[in-house]
Amino acid sequence: MKKTKPDKDEIDWLIILFNTVNDEEIEKDSLEKLYAFGLDDKQIVERFQTLKSEEIQQKAFEKAWEKQKKRNQFETYSFREKFKIFLFGPYEFFRNYDSGLSGLRKDNYQKLFRQRLTLLIAGTLFWILLFFSLYQYYEYKWMQEIEEVDITDWENNRITKE
Repeated sequence: MKKTKPDKDEIDWLIILFNTVNDEEIEKDSLEKLYAFGLDDKQIVERFQTLKSEEIQQKAFEKAWEKQKKRNQFETYSFREKFKIFLFGPYEFFRNYDSGLSGLRKDNYQKLFRQRLTLLIAGTLFWILLFFSLYQYYEYKWMQEIEEVDITDWENNRITKE
């Protein structure tokens, strides 16, 4: 994912999170991001004073969410994630009946949605073909083993007893 310059609304949303949420981890993460954007404590407090109203906070959240949705549109999986989805995705899907596709569609991850769908289909076909070919191979080996068995003693005993 490419780093983009933070929007004013995103910074406002981080300030609101930092000052209103009671979760220490979220507070710490939002403060670190604010420092990374070049804000100091004084600027954070001043900006929060202007964001006291619930309406302004809601608008800041909605604008920040729209910006995030636009960024989500072009995000892609790394090679490692693709490999993991290809091999283990079908198992996770059939175990939990949750492919994760609905969440990707909802959050506007268009590329991730297409990649995950393709990888799940390809992975499922891979596993089906692998099991089918292994079954065919072992059946073939079993038939060869049966044909190689020496049955002359059995035939001779059968003929002499009659």
